[in-house]
Amino acid sequence: MPPRRSSRANPSKENTTEQKSKCNGITEKEPDQWVMLINSTTLQTNQDPEENPKFYQLKHPKTEKGALFLFSGNDTNVYELQSFNQQFRSWIIDNKILKDGKILFTTPIDPLFLVLPYLQKEEKSGKFMTLDQIVADDSFPECRRLCNTSGMSLLKEISDVKGDDSFKAYRFNKEKTLSWLKEKANRLADKMTEKDICVSGSSHSVNFIKSKKSSVTSREDFVRFAHGVVSDFISEDLSIALRDYMGIPVIIPKKEIENEEPPAKKQKTGSSAPTDDYSKEQSKPKAQTEKKVSTAQKKLSQVDKSGMKSLSSFFSPKPKK
Repeated sequence: MPPRRSSRANPSKENTTEQKSKCNGITEKEPDQWVMLINSTTLQTNQDPEENPKFYQLKHPKTEKGALFLFSGNDTNVYELQSFNQQFRSWIIDNKILKDGKILFTTPIDPLFLVLPYLQKEEKSGKFMTLDQIVADDSFPECRRLCNTSGMSLLKEISDVKGDDSFKAYRFNKEKTLSWLKEKANRLADKMTEKDICVSGSSHSVNFIKSKKSSVTSREDFVRFAHGVVSDFISEDLSIALRDYMGIPVIIPKKEIENEEPPAKKQKTGSSAPTDDYSKEQSKPKAQTEKKVSTAQKKLSQVDKSGMKSLSSFFSPKPKK
């Protein structure tokens, strides 16, 4: 499955902080500007500077670590700040070169995702609490701004509600939350199916044309991918509960077997002793070769040798009389 999200941005608040380069000792300043893609309506300003769009650090619902979010004027909408960065890239702006080549962009986020961890935290008490009592965090004090967002009108989708319009109290409801998350995942899967977005493990180029023989992405693939996207904004436990609630089968990855030993050879049931006796030397037939006879030997063989003594008789001792 291809990566769904890029790394989240976290630019330093102190843009004028100086850093010393370890390689040459030159003092450099952190960049005081970035390249960002943002909706123009988000940048609408008001006469009151306090009501202008601003960045605040909040607890991310997945990692529970600090992440930057952009609040529009009057804290109506919330946007997640993300970054895309590659090595050896820079920007040319007018007649200057911006060394930091990353690009930042904002994506709208449902503020209920940011409130959900606080609702889950208070679930153990079993009590109904007001929204300002639930959304309180000393580590991220700006989380109180979530109470002013337009998404708080839909808190009934993930919680039980008591009271009237003048005073309301809330308590986390897991069944409602799973139904709400399932609806979001299904809508995302429908949109990806409509756009025919590739969600397989392999990626294709922009000009890639599907052949008739290529495998068709099933509905289950889109639903599984949509579940993964939604899981980027909820806790691990809630993600598993949502998977079971949606009936998504668990895929167990195949384990790679490394250094697999060959199977042991079966032992023979019969006697393993050799049947032939190798202690005795096998007699090998000698090749019979005819000796060549010279011309003198041929003539000698034709002479009558009767009465002639052999040459060795002249060297043997004479017999005693």
